[in-house]
Amino acid sequence: MDLYTVRKQLNMGMPLTSIKLRVTDYARVSTDHLEQKKSLQNQVEHFEQYIKENPNWTYVKGYVDDGITGTSDVKRDNFMKMIEDARNGKFDLIVTKEISRFSRNTLDSIKYTRELLSYGVAVLFVNDNINTAMPDSELRLTIMASMAQDEIRRLSERVKFGMNRAIERGEILGNDLLYGYKKDKDTGVLNIIEEEAKVVRRIYELYAVEELTLSRIVKTLNSEGLKTCQGKKWCISTISRMIENPKYKGYYCARKSEIVDYMTKKIKYFEKDDWVIYEDKTRIPPIIDEELWERANTRLISRKKAFSERKEDKSIYKNRYLYSARIYCGQHNTVFHRRKFRKNKKDITWVCSEYLKNGKTTCDSPNVRESELDAIFKDLISKFQIDSNEIIDTLMNYYKHLEIDTGIDEEISLREKEINNLYAKKDKLLDLSLQGSLSNTEFYERNNSFNERIKVLDNELSKLKNEKNNLKGTSDKTKELAEILKQKVNSKSTINKIISSLLERIVVSKICNDKNNMELNIFLSYKENDETKKLQPILRSSYEFKRGYDTQGTKRYKVKYQVNCYFCL
Repeated sequence: MDLYTVRKQLNMGMPLTSIKLRVTDYARVSTDHLEQKKSLQNQVEHFEQYIKENPNWTYVKGYVDDGITGTSDVKRDNFMKMIEDARNGKFDLIVTKEISRFSRNTLDSIKYTRELLSYGVAVLFVNDNINTAMPDSELRLTIMASMAQDEIRRLSERVKFGMNRAIERGEILGNDLLYGYKKDKDTGVLNIIEEEAKVVRRIYELYAVEELTLSRIVKTLNSEGLKTCQGKKWCISTISRMIENPKYKGYYCARKSEIVDYMTKKIKYFEKDDWVIYEDKTRIPPIIDEELWERANTRLISRKKAFSERKEDKSIYKNRYLYSARIYCGQHNTVFHRRKFRKNKKDITWVCSEYLKNGKTTCDSPNVRESELDAIFKDLISKFQIDSNEIIDTLMNYYKHLEIDTGIDEEISLREKEINNLYAKKDKLLDLSLQGSLSNTEFYERNNSFNERIKVLDNELSKLKNEKNNLKGTSDKTKELAEILKQKVNSKSTINKIISSLLERIVVSKICNDKNNMELNIFLSYKENDETKKLQPILRSSYEFKRGYDTQGTKRYKVKYQVNCYFCL
């Protein structure tokens, strides 16, 4: 669509329906309820008929998202497909019911309508009477989208309030799809579905008595073609939640979790001590006796604890070697892993994880022998100690420079104050606009000016806060470094201690496409995300080592290292 031409036609009084356009539609409902399904079907049929009845419009098959919330675009596959098709020029206009069907997130509404306009695609919100092809549409869209978003917030609060009151009254919540039960809509009592109850009892027996693993139980149930109450295959988390659920032993249970943020749908899970739980076998007839339930849960807790401990042990194992998680590939920025050399198992080799995973076609970075690294560091440490006074003086002078009062706190305070003032001005600006005291053009210009200034201030504020954080602890680290460099190198353990204290990162790269000629960039006390500069002195050294024999088996080949060592704080 030629947006300029369309706007010109609209400004001349030509109806949108009189302009030749390729038109599609978007429909969405947020639940799987039958009434909503019918509403969705009605939306689709209505807009298809509406578009096809217009002789100036060409119908393009519409897009539908069924049972998906509009607060986020993450899971709206067809919505994102529509955006992609718009980018590829498949239509000129999208017709949708209202802003809340398009998105209930204000930022997303503005973001996507702007993006669509950049592709030459407008959106017609029928019920809201907003056509984004018109220049003044964004103000009304912003206000209406904000109202839709706030309605979601208020609805969320009402639902949360209602659920808390229902818990206080002892109403059984959220059990329409509880496997083994069917909830009586009139009385709220759970009635046992015996066919499903047999499966529940079997699961508890398999786990608590026969001591099968959760994965084995899942495999058994799926192999027999059994489905969950949602008609899906069984999985470990489903079985685990079933075993943990006190309802199966005839207990009322509520307030296990709560949605913290209505926008992100982030859930806070409460500890069991905070649950509302008590015996209620009248309304919740038990499928499992308490003894079997306790037995199953005792085993479940024990196995979870053991698994957690194994994970911790694995983490320790991963970092038990001196160079673990400290050697990185210069080509992929992936970590090197420790491997024993095939022919001489006493000699350890460090190899890029990308190479180990996908082979030499994806990574041809050179490998590094641990014995060669040890020799390099032994020599470097000796050189450090010779020049230790110079190094420490350089670092301390740098620290003293950082200690000078730079007025960071004052600068932070000034920017925070200015940002707050700008937001207050934006609120006042919107009030003036809604009162009709300000034209749309003036509102846009002044509001955009405020937004640009806020963006600049936010960036400055972030940099200042990072700088302030970087200053903390620098003195102690410098003094610690001084003490380390004063230690005498009289054993391998001392060398390892110094390396462990100082070494942050080694970056391995090949020189001139020669794997036997490599560069090591060694960072001591290096912080990956800091913006600190490399400090002098920078120590450079070259090393050469003999390795195994060449392909003819007659001559030993050599590897060369160019080592650049940096001290950073």
